[in-house]
Amino acid sequence: MWKLELGVLLLALAGEAVAKPDWERRLWNGQSPRRPSSNTKKCKVPHTANADDAPAIVQVFKDCNVNSEITFQKNVAYNAWSPMKWDNLTNVVINIEGSIHLPNNITAVQQKVASNPNPPSSYAIPWIYIQGSYVQLKGSSSDDGGAFHGYGQQWWDIGNRTLRPQLATFNVTNGSISKIKVIKPVAWGFNVPGVNITIKDHFVDAAPNNSTRDSTVSFPFNTDGFNMAGQNILLDGYYGHNGDDCVSVVHGANNIVAKNGYCGFSSHGLSIGSLGRNGFESSVSNVLFENWKMEGAVYGARFKSWTGGRGLAENVTWRNIETVNVSTPIFITQNYYDQDKGPRPNNTNQTSTHVNNFLFENFHGTINPNPTIIFDLYNGTATGIHVGKVKVKPEKKKYSDTTVICDPTTLVAGEQDTLGFKCQRGPYVATPIAD
Repeated sequence: MWKLELGVLLLALAGEAVAKPDWERRLWNGQSPRRPSSNTKKCKVPHTANADDAPAIVQVFKDCNVNSEITFQKNVAYNAWSPMKWDNLTNVVINIEGSIHLPNNITAVQQKVASNPNPPSSYAIPWIYIQGSYVQLKGSSSDDGGAFHGYGQQWWDIGNRTLRPQLATFNVTNGSISKIKVIKPVAWGFNVPGVNITIKDHFVDAAPNNSTRDSTVSFPFNTDGFNMAGQNILLDGYYGHNGDDCVSVVHGANNIVAKNGYCGFSSHGLSIGSLGRNGFESSVSNVLFENWKMEGAVYGARFKSWTGGRGLAENVTWRNIETVNVSTPIFITQNYYDQDKGPRPNNTNQTSTHVNNFLFENFHGTINPNPTIIFDLYNGTATGIHVGKVKVKPEKKKYSDTTVICDPTTLVAGEQDTLGFKCQRGPYVATPIAD
């Protein structure tokens, strides 16, 4: 089924041809150099029924860490009952022809996470840490091959967010991830801090079996598809039902392209951030999201930085985005805070993570009765924001019923002339973008 979904729903949402800025034309195209594959050592991963396969898996990666092809065998369900580190790899192809299963027991996972020696990622400690150069992680075109099973449903049922693992970190220079399936992850999926990475045809099933977006008996908190923290990363082909971001671009990221995807269930969309927590100085630059369908998502395009954060996010484009029953297609907040911990704290730093050169272009589709655009800006710190070709309306209503929330007093002088819509709390009114 996943092949049909990926093939049918990853539609290019064609818009009018536009002149691309110089930074977009310089984005990495995914063609990283590859080391010669001659003299490749063939290594098969063994499996023992009703036992933890992790020690044997780790040993294979130690024995075959250079110029090797490592295969998780077809029709085999491997028991990854302990965290693993696959590191010091050079010129290694990893074939996941079978499937890899985390413990189907919350307490067992929590005990392992508490003592997990793997390097932490952006949000958590990964169950699997992959590190090296010229590493290819290959899944399978079969429905059951190339799959990582997290058994997250039981966590979602009781709202347990204690000692959750991130599935994997792919900390590789010159690498690729293709045809991988992530099934019911406990929380975050892949963290990608590497350099020169190509990701293709990725599938995520983080939708609860007993819930819909509008009737959430269970909710899959923080089930991000990807957290991008590296440089020169191309994601081409994504189908996911997520309880958080499908793609989140975080501190340190530069030259990121994410295109041709579908985000469903209750996703938080295509995000920059969060940035600047606890006053941290963050940086993100040169990011393109293009050709995505967002269905039932909370957000389409989103930027999120914490109150009192510092740093800069610049040169970001969201283009050709179709929305189907999305709450808010375009959302920026530079004043984020944890609502579970009380009211918004005072911004004692009197600053925020700066925003520069953001483009939202060719959004079309439907929303539920919420504003199409929300800009929650911090005074004088957002420049070069442009919104164009937005044709989104509430379901069963007219385009004239579309609304926005934007405080004009937060705009930098002259910014209204290039914004592309009237900054107000009220109807969406498109305005010319001055040269």
